[in-house]
Order: sequence, then C-alpha cells, then structure tokens
Amino acid sequence: MITVKKLLCLTITVCLCICILLCSCSSGDTEPTADGAMTAVTDSSGNVTGYERRYHNTDGNISRLDVYDADQEYLSFVLYEYYDDGSLYTETTYAADGIAQSRLIYIYDDDGALYQKAYELPNGEATVETFDKDGNVVERQYYDTDEKLYKREALEDGEWKTYEGGELSTEGPTESE
Repeated sequence: MITVKKLLCLTITVCLCICILLCSCSSGDTEPTADGAMTAVTDSSGNVTGYERRYHNTDGNISRLDVYDADQEYLSFVLYEYYDDGSLYTETTYAADGIAQSRLIYIYDDDGALYQKAYELPNGEATVETFDKDGNVVERQYYDTDEKLYKREALEDGEWKTYEGGELSTEGPTESE
C-alpha cells in the first residue's frame, strides 16, 4: 500500500502537478457516442450548459475529455491514466492553451476500493482525502507548497475535528463538508 508520504513524493516527480476541473453537470446521455463526437451537457432541467468530446483508449476507458461552454467555445481538456487493472490512476486538467491547472490521483486498497484521493495544484499545494470501506471521507490532510502538513480534518467518533499545528482547533462540521 502506498502511504501519503510516498504518494506526495511520487507526485512531485511529475512535471505538471494539477487538480481536476469539477463539472457539476453531466450529459445525461446513456448511449455511447463515437470518439470525438460533440455531445451536449445538460442540467437537471434539460438546459444545455456546455458540450464535451470524449475519447477512449483500447480498453474502452475514457482517455481524454474536451470541455466546451454553451457557445461551443473550447475551455479545457482532461487526460486520464489508468493502472494495469483498469482502475483510474490520474485525471489531469489543462486550460485550452495547454497549461496545467490541476491533477487528481487515486489510490486503492488491496480489495480495489478507493483508499485515498490527492488533489494537487501547480504551485505544489495538495489535499489528500482518505476513505473508509463504504466510500465515505474520514480524513483530509492539507499540504502547503513545501509539502508540509498544515491542517488535518478527521472524523472521530462521528464528529469532524480540525487539527492545525498538531493541536485541535475546532470541533464539528468543517466548511469543506
């Protein structure tokens, strides 16, 4: 199993450290489309909020996603990498001009369940989330540009607690909840 420290060391060796552009909408299409076909992205009311083009690798996994706004202006693209078993390894988001924006790294336990997810920004800041067997976030660790842990949030006895500088700073739900 890869530890948080090993995870961060591994990601530092990567030339472009970035985090995923989160889209709050999905296309709603259930039918597969040809690679590179423009597909409308709609909200829950059916309004077109943007467009996307998907490309797949030889295993059928998405390898690239091109993102467009509602006027079909090119915004960004996401590249996907996979472990040998087909599990998602990284999602890397780039602006339309090719500049890296963010990177998301997935780590799985021996049973194939998501264990940790690391969000990295180009400046070196990172957030690592740890999951329980049910897929719930049970801990968040925040690292600064010098890879130093500066904040930790943990679910302890059903309550979220925040630690800064090794000391308990708050109890109860955090803003990131």
